[in-house]
Amino acid sequence: MKRWGWLIAVGLFLAGCTAFSTGGKPERPHEAAVTPSEAKPLPKDIHLVALGDSLTEGVGDGEGKGGYVGRLVPLLAAEDRVRTVTVANFGKRGRRLAELEPVVAAHQGEIGRADLILLTIGGNDVMNVVRSHFFDLSYERFAKESKAFADRLDHLLISLRIANPDAVIVLVGLYNPFSTTLPNIPEIDDVIADWNKTSAAVLSRYDRTIFVDIQDIFADRDELLHRDEFHPNAAGYEQIAVRVYYALNERKAWWVN
Repeated sequence: MKRWGWLIAVGLFLAGCTAFSTGGKPERPHEAAVTPSEAKPLPKDIHLVALGDSLTEGVGDGEGKGGYVGRLVPLLAAEDRVRTVTVANFGKRGRRLAELEPVVAAHQGEIGRADLILLTIGGNDVMNVVRSHFFDLSYERFAKESKAFADRLDHLLISLRIANPDAVIVLVGLYNPFSTTLPNIPEIDDVIADWNKTSAAVLSRYDRTIFVDIQDIFADRDELLHRDEFHPNAAGYEQIAVRVYYALNERKAWWVN
């Protein structure tokens, strides 16, 4: 009996050593350890920089919510992986593409820490063609200016990438508010479509860029325009914000990881 008692005692001792081999705490085989790769990522603070013209500024927004930029913020903030969204908005009414370079140079710090850079630009460049050649407008004049616009856009993207190699850059395309104001250019829809196509082609040469086409939103939708028949109204800006949000949502891994 003594021999069996000794063997039982040794067995219990060894079992105790195994059970407490993890720092004195019993192991629970049914609970799998969580590896760092499986841990849920922490929510991210998103810094958004908006550059461009009156659409970035939000001109025509009768509700005073900051145009499409202001309406985009709560959509982004509602994402599970996003904790806060801060905005630096440098939009200004009347601005053309050539006037953005000094803005980028003046705000290197803000741009350098941006996760998202939003752009609306080009409407005033189109209007400049109209003002300069009102009595001899032609499709060819717009096509020529479109090439010059593409060169300037390429230069701007280089400047943005020097300031910030990683931010997602979103360019919102042009729409046509000119159907009633430019009756002598029946091809104005084609002009806008060509400018958008050219802009999208320029962006495609750079990583982490998104072109958002909004021309279809405003096609025969005067109820989405401000009373000046040029800028979007509150409903129009809401449509733009939703379109930009969906475009960003498709590339979520670019800006929330």
